Amino acid sequence: MDSSADCQVILTTISEFYRISMSDSDEKIKTSLQTILKLWPDVLHAGNTATDDELFSLNVSRAVFTQIFAITLSKEFFNKDHLLIREIFFTLFSILTGYTHIFKENKSVYIESNVRLIIKMMTSVVSVVRFQHDDLTKPEEQNLLIAIREHIDSDDQCDSLSDGSISLIWNICDKTILIPTLLKAGYGRNILQWVEQRKTKFREEKIDAPIHILHNFLRHDDGIHELNKYNPLSIIEAVKFEPSVSDDDDYDLTIHLAMIRALLTDYDQIKQDTAKYPHKAINMLLQLSINAAKHEKCRYNGFHVSEPLTVLVKLFHNDEILHGILNKNETKPPTTIKSIIELFTTFLSKSYPKMAGDNDVLDNYTCVVIFNLFWILSNHERYHDSLRQSDTLIGLVKNAVVDPRRFVDTFMPRTMKSIYESASEILKNLDIEQH
Repeated sequence: MDSSADCQVILTTISEFYRISMSDSDEKIKTSLQTILKLWPDVLHAGNTATDDELFSLNVSRAVFTQIFAITLSKEFFNKDHLLIREIFFTLFSILTGYTHIFKENKSVYIESNVRLIIKMMTSVVSVVRFQHDDLTKPEEQNLLIAIREHIDSDDQCDSLSDGSISLIWNICDKTILIPTLLKAGYGRNILQWVEQRKTKFREEKIDAPIHILHNFLRHDDGIHELNKYNPLSIIEAVKFEPSVSDDDDYDLTIHLAMIRALLTDYDQIKQDTAKYPHKAINMLLQLSINAAKHEKCRYNGFHVSEPLTVLVKLFHNDEILHGILNKNETKPPTTIKSIIELFTTFLSKSYPKMAGDNDVLDNYTCVVIFNLFWILSNHERYHDSLRQSDTLIGLVKNAVVDPRRFVDTFMPRTMKSIYESASEILKNLDIEQH
């Protein structure tokens, strides 16, 4: 069979999916996407020998791929099928590993347009992929991550490939478990360079992407260790931003800069640096933590509850910051020690019992952070009565002491106590018997 015949077979196969719609069965939609995903490497290869008419038809076929992909993501079954989600992401990533040269020297508009589509698709699903520690560590996967990094580094024209790539990296590094993998691929100092060059290197809607990426890297101890080699605080202190037309933009950047500064600073320095963490920023972090904790998906304005809460727990080692925000804040509704205990005890009541069987690492880690929060509060006698009065909390703490799981996540900050350690210290501080 000649190449033209091959192309016609591919186009005929794709034509079978033109009529896929929302009304089709879940199984038909799922199978259609799996089939077209497996077919797409052939679609890319066919472009090498296709006639002009065939190339036009192959380009049109992307609309079919996009439609089936969008239908799948909109269906209720999608978010529940974690194996399918992984299959989609890693099939797309695998396709790209065969085209790393596009990030270095692009001579094909057809291939690049497909690469940009695949990057966009991966970006749209990465947030719901349940990654494992050894994901994206194969040589060909590392080579692709390196090629993407080098393309962003070298591009000063804000091209579409860089624009899509920075979005993908932004979303991948939100998965803290992958930070060591990205560091292995050379991501580190270049992120600080992106922060410095952000106003000239990236399109307007992506100007703050490097700051978000930097924050995500600092959520992992390995990221902190690597980036602290390059005096990152001086770069952050130099970040200037004009008041935005949107208060939300200013809010977002203020929050991120405060979190980055806190994550880069050790406890001893935080205890001396009260002035560097203004009451307004602490209030924002507290409000964000509260809003995210109340949300069904534990997220608010793009932040998972664990992100601002991790920073607050670190800052609360500074007694002045802790007592200051609990005594006077502008959260809505106003926050008290009682309301904090009630809110995060409710979160623990729902999340902690699921830790043994739930693979949601981020929710598990949030339980670790909350236990650390209650441990910090228990170090201050003024909060003892409020803590003791929560029978539900004390029950959870007692259970954690005898619970054999004693969960400690691998990307948990090394300075943070495990659930077992926190629970034991809480009972000791409150003078409550463990059994």
